[in-house]
Amino acid sequence: MAHRHPSKLNAEHVAHPSARRLLKAELANCADCRTRSEEEALAAPDVLASLLHGFALKRAAQWRDRHSRYPSSLHDLAPPTEVRFLTSPTREIALLCIIGSRSGDRVDTAAALDELEAMTGAERALVLGDLIDGLLEDEG
Repeated sequence: MAHRHPSKLNAEHVAHPSARRLLKAELANCADCRTRSEEEALAAPDVLASLLHGFALKRAAQWRDRHSRYPSSLHDLAPPTEVRFLTSPTREIALLCIIGSRSGDRVDTAAALDELEAMTGAERALVLGDLIDGLLEDEG
């Protein structure tokens, strides 16, 4: 039976309803909904694209500094201590996410999404886990 998870989710850059539903299920720690939503995210490119876009926007805002040059890859903006926490496939994806301006409002994830499609299911699952963790880091 489908049910809603009330929350004060603040992932404003994640627009896709299924992606938002996955984040709410994570916050509510609802295993059934989380499993179903993760399977949907891994099977539906538009859900994963929404999560990646939101992750890139959020991290670009957190990691930018006045010394950065633009355009820049998301990976290049990340402090070394943060990169350490990302799995290897997520690091590859972060290299392909291009932040177009200092304001961080222009993000190109097309190459990253192509790379995600070429990854194995296990690698995509690792990236999905990192995206969710990054989006929910300050939530809850």
